Amino acid sequence: MQADLNIFQVDFESTSTLVVKQANDNPVISTSQIKGDLQDIQARCGSVGLVIVDYVQLIEPMRRERGENRVQEIDSILKQLRAIAKQFNCAVLGLAQLKREVDSRSEKRPTKADFRESGGFEQEAAVMLGLYREDYYDKQTTQKGIFEVSVLKSRFSSETTVNLLFDERFGQFKNLAKSNY
Repeated sequence: MQADLNIFQVDFESTSTLVVKQANDNPVISTSQIKGDLQDIQARCGSVGLVIVDYVQLIEPMRRERGENRVQEIDSILKQLRAIAKQFNCAVLGLAQLKREVDSRSEKRPTKADFRESGGFEQEAAVMLGLYREDYYDKQTTQKGIFEVSVLKSRFSSETTVNLLFDERFGQFKNLAKSNY
């Protein structure tokens, strides 16, 4: 079942942009279904700018090969998502689950190796980000509400970390460099 299409106008710094939000909350979805949804949006709106997949490991492979394990399936799904990005000339943001071992080690900050079920993330992704929040693990920290966003891999820039303030009241990230927060 396809979700309703919500279209609204946004004015951002005097540049008017048509924003289309379409959610497909079907618990079982494949890359071919994602591609079909994007073709519909493209036919109605002209282009696609961003696709968000929450989360990659829930996507079903288009076809299962005999003897293929889950790591191989995820690698195939990631290749298909990259092909979708190229076909529609858009960014694909794929959220992914980390391995549980992160919680059992002393250093909790995520690394590229922590992405669950696949090294394909590192191979296929143009950018990999890792999120870390000190106050999740240490309730006594002075870093309450601070999120570290680490660029674990980037084809376009160097690896770095940026600190953001997370405002739980609004579910919003804010730039710490601005002093009015």
